[in-house]
Amino acid sequence: MPANFLSESERLHLSQFPSSIIESDIICYFTLSKEDLVQVKRQRKSYNRLGFATQLCVLRYLGFSPDNLKDIPIEVRTYLSQQLNQPIEDLILYGKRAQTRTEHLQQILNYLGFHNSTEADLVMLEDWLIERAQEHDQPLLLFQMAAQKLKADKIVRLGVTILERLVGTARSKAMVETFQKLSPLLTQSNRQFLDNLLTNDSDIAPKVSQLTWLRQSATVNSPSAIVKTLKKLSFLKQQGIHKWDISCLNPNRLKFLAKIGKKSTGQYLQRTSEEKRYPILVAFVCQILVEITDEAMDLFLRCLSDTYGRAKRDLETFRLQEAKAINEKVIALQKIGNIILNAEIRDTDLRDRIFESISLEDLQVIVEDCGRLTRPSQDECYDFLGERYAYIRQFAPAFLKALTFCSNSDSDPLLNAIALLRQLDADGKRKVPDDTPLEFVTSKWKPYVLDGLGHISRRYYELSVLWSLRIAMRSGNVWLEGSRRYANPETYLIPKEQWQTLRSKVSLLLQVKEDGAERLKELSGLLDVELVKLNETIKDNNFIRIEDDELIVSHLDAETVPATKQELENLVSKRLPHVDLTDLLIEVDQLTGFSQFLIHAGGNSSRSNETKTYLYAAILAQACNLSLKAMAHVADLSYESLIWHTNWYLREETLRPAINAIVDFQCQQSLSKIWGGGILSSSDGQRFPVSVKNSQAVALPRYFGYGRGLTFYTWTSDQFSQYGDKVIPSTMRDATYLLDGILDNETELNILEHTTDTAGYTDVMFALFDVLGLRFSPRIRDVGKKSLYRLNKDTAYANLDVLLKGNNINQSLIIERWDDILRVVGSLKLGWVTASLFVGKLQSFPQQNNLLQAVQEYGKLVKTIFILRYLNSEEYRRSIHSQLNKGEALHSLRRFLFFAHQGQIRKRQQDDLSDQSGCLTLVTNAVVAWNTVYIAKVLEELRLDGYPVLDDDVAHLSPARYEHINPYGKYFFDIAGNAARHGLRPLRQR
Repeated sequence: MPANFLSESERLHLSQFPSSIIESDIICYFTLSKEDLVQVKRQRKSYNRLGFATQLCVLRYLGFSPDNLKDIPIEVRTYLSQQLNQPIEDLILYGKRAQTRTEHLQQILNYLGFHNSTEADLVMLEDWLIERAQEHDQPLLLFQMAAQKLKADKIVRLGVTILERLVGTARSKAMVETFQKLSPLLTQSNRQFLDNLLTNDSDIAPKVSQLTWLRQSATVNSPSAIVKTLKKLSFLKQQGIHKWDISCLNPNRLKFLAKIGKKSTGQYLQRTSEEKRYPILVAFVCQILVEITDEAMDLFLRCLSDTYGRAKRDLETFRLQEAKAINEKVIALQKIGNIILNAEIRDTDLRDRIFESISLEDLQVIVEDCGRLTRPSQDECYDFLGERYAYIRQFAPAFLKALTFCSNSDSDPLLNAIALLRQLDADGKRKVPDDTPLEFVTSKWKPYVLDGLGHISRRYYELSVLWSLRIAMRSGNVWLEGSRRYANPETYLIPKEQWQTLRSKVSLLLQVKEDGAERLKELSGLLDVELVKLNETIKDNNFIRIEDDELIVSHLDAETVPATKQELENLVSKRLPHVDLTDLLIEVDQLTGFSQFLIHAGGNSSRSNETKTYLYAAILAQACNLSLKAMAHVADLSYESLIWHTNWYLREETLRPAINAIVDFQCQQSLSKIWGGGILSSSDGQRFPVSVKNSQAVALPRYFGYGRGLTFYTWTSDQFSQYGDKVIPSTMRDATYLLDGILDNETELNILEHTTDTAGYTDVMFALFDVLGLRFSPRIRDVGKKSLYRLNKDTAYANLDVLLKGNNINQSLIIERWDDILRVVGSLKLGWVTASLFVGKLQSFPQQNNLLQAVQEYGKLVKTIFILRYLNSEEYRRSIHSQLNKGEALHSLRRFLFFAHQGQIRKRQQDDLSDQSGCLTLVTNAVVAWNTVYIAKVLEELRLDGYPVLDDDVAHLSPARYEHINPYGKYFFDIAGNAARHGLRPLRQR
């Protein structure tokens, strides 16, 4: 591994004082204590005192003293000079005699307890770095950690080049140690297996290397795709990968190595040393085994769901086609019924009178046809699903054989049924024994599973098993061995033995009571305040009224736009400069430095002069939906190099901090603080059609017509910055993913309140937000029709009792399960599980699960308080509406940026989709930040020109504008060059 990973500019930056320092750090590190002043005042001359004080504080702040103290920011020098009551210019005179500064530094070292590094210190640091390199391989991060370690141990930081060399050595030795830890796995046969992954000479993957074959995920939800995925699973399990013990390695190390395995070509890995190649391949196959296991289950669930959807459409078609026949039978029944009910007709004459109305032959036809048209009382489409049994059998036997399912029950009927099907398939038998237990079969399935003689239908028995498995997997009642997304839900939570010691810490972190009864008492007070307020004001509230015992809520009137605001908007629009999107991105990088976070996946952060150019091009290609080939052509760049930079630099773990850098920059701008305090946010999904085969894409006619599409879900702050994004299926409810962006937020935004549209709200969300210490404020459609609940049924609210009648919260259930609720929320807060993963499981639990019921009961209470607050405050209602409008404005900006290929997504793989979504979010934030900077400049000039700029008008401005931005590049018309050319252009050579 290269020891020199820093560029010259990075070395210079790390050797000097930062160009700026936040106020809190100035106060913390540059305030002179009484003891400090005693040391300072021992120096004779005023400039020596100021220089001594500067060196002392700088060493305490940086852990070393830069060569040129005059580069220290003016605000730091001013702060120190004010404390010493000396002119700031005195520092210029300090250090002219080098020996003085050296002597002062030694005094400071002794005073602060620092010392220069010894040989033993270097050995200690190298050992420590090797351990850290097992956890984090990014060289710049290791450099910073080493500097912090030296500072904590009060050792003067080493020179940049020496420390850089130590980091490089530690990374190399960490790889050797990794190899040694894995050596028990690296038997001759396992090495041969790993080496074979890199070759193209294979029966199992004849056209590509096994490495490439394993990396290629499915793009369709079809039986053939499932079978191919199961083939990969079988291939890995035959080698015993699922039994490999890799617990000796740090999870971060495994993730890093697996990432290199995913990005690298076979040729590259063949050229690397064994100490590096084998750990990469071991990590890769172990990680890919988990991913393929999850993918197999994903494909099964989607394929079964798609097949069921087609069966439902078949049933609807049947009903439409047979509507006439059914109507004829109803008419005949009416005729017969009228004859039977006619009291004047004697019983002995009934048959004759009936056959006078309907002939015997016609009645026989009608009765026979009724048998065809008659459907079960619980009319499902299972018979139409049964017609697709052969389609499902293409993958079902292999699917059930390849995967291992588990349950908390010692004898789960569903798992017994799966075992039976496996045995029948293995023995080549078709008949299901009539004494087979059917406890798992629901009432809707039984009319199909059991025929008229009580025999079990193999077709419907197997379909009912698969359908029940689908429900059980989604709810977590059954889980999949070797999976991450479909693992035992209990493993997602803080282990019960650890929870006993973590409970108090989590309660303190969440600022919530450990006792459920005490928490309900707190909420009871909040509820009563809002109920009393609404009870007293409802008759004078023009927004709401009660009619026929129902709450009627009026629509929120549009806010009147002041003329001064519109005039300011026009002036800003006229003065904003026109800019090409390429220039805008470069300028924002100069302001925020976001590109420094785009680090090579292999950990090598050294960059050529062209690196930034290719990174900008790669980001814009993704954000604007251009192909890399098209971007290379219009930007006159190497296509191969553009692919290389995209592959190695753009991924979620680099795009996320790059986005955060822009969001943090936006957070610090004075203008953005007028738009919002950075504590309120919203989220919403933006749907895009998909023009290629993609296993995540779903059919949703309302948005995609006859095609399929995906949703880019984004989280937006009240300062117009987007601090999170995620690619999700368009059929999934927003509420499942709502907490992901908030809990994963690593920006300076301190999100305390969140809003969304109706699709993002459930009672579960209200509960989780409240226990997390956050306020959930969704805009709920038909809010007046939502039930209001109370805790104390004895308290009367004369004007509201009609709305509260019988709607009481089950307090005892909440109190009983309060500890479990805290454990769930603590697990989300501490990152034991992704919020969407567990929320999806929780919301799929059977209704009899009393943990879900307890969470829902608690959510109903919190929702009631929210609705009352919403009804009581017009300002609150408008703040929610305003925030959601900000999200819509940013969606318009994203549509504008995502212009190529008519806005149709052309990515097939999930990782590529995530990268594209991240790039679009990055560029969206770049536009917002650039606009904010220039709007501030426009406002400054307007004030200088004497124009009255009002803060209320500024608050209505938006940086989510794009009319002045050119995302398309520029056209050049070379008339002279074309006129000088003779004949046709030369053809391209193959």
